[in-house]
Amino acid sequence: MKSLLPLSVALLALLAGRPASAHDLWLEETGRGWVLFYGHADGQSHGGAPPAAYPAERILSVARFDDRGAPVTGESAGAYPIPIDARCAACCLLVSSGYWTKTIDGMRNLPKNETTGPLQSWLSYESVKRIFRWGEALASPLTEDLEIVPLHDPTALGPGDKLRLLVTFGGEPVEGAIVLIGGKPRGQTDGDGRINVKIREGGPQIVQASHRTPIESEQADEIVRTATLHFHAGSEE
Repeated sequence: MKSLLPLSVALLALLAGRPASAHDLWLEETGRGWVLFYGHADGQSHGGAPPAAYPAERILSVARFDDRGAPVTGESAGAYPIPIDARCAACCLLVSSGYWTKTIDGMRNLPKNETTGPLQSWLSYESVKRIFRWGEALASPLTEDLEIVPLHDPTALGPGDKLRLLVTFGGEPVEGAIVLIGGKPRGQTDGDGRINVKIREGGPQIVQASHRTPIESEQADEIVRTATLHFHAGSEE
């Protein structure tokens, strides 16, 4: 299995002014249902392995929602691979790749108290939201996790259009969250947790944001939460 470097690696490096490589997360339809993939969504390996299915054991929760923002219930609720039917307008997942520690010898997927020469350490959580179709209720948070909320229909946008976003955690606005599209920084959220971004081309879009919380622990210095919003801008062929 290739290295499962979370988005938090790239975001922490970005804050330090250094380049880094980390994976995208996105949902893709397969013959078994919708599966979470990681890698580079543009299909390029960038010197690494091609995209692969995210380890199922690291998926903490799966939730589907209708266009009223209500959970889709029934026998398949929380199932993985994820069945997407006519009731489902959006799907949210929470995953974790565990503890990460930057050491004098490189990056380790371990808590800092299990490494030698730790320099910086964090616990990584990543939330992923895929919007299939729009409903006004989707302009509000669907979960308590770090979440990117479009304030109007993102699927109706085309190149050059602006998208107003809200970043929340625990349902509350997050100020100063770094927001990226296609892996490139577009700015930080304001005091109300909001930011305007421009859609530069149609088709699949991956928007990412991050939030850091210092903690007192022998295992890590902080919790780094990252969120991904995945949607298709324009009509989906």
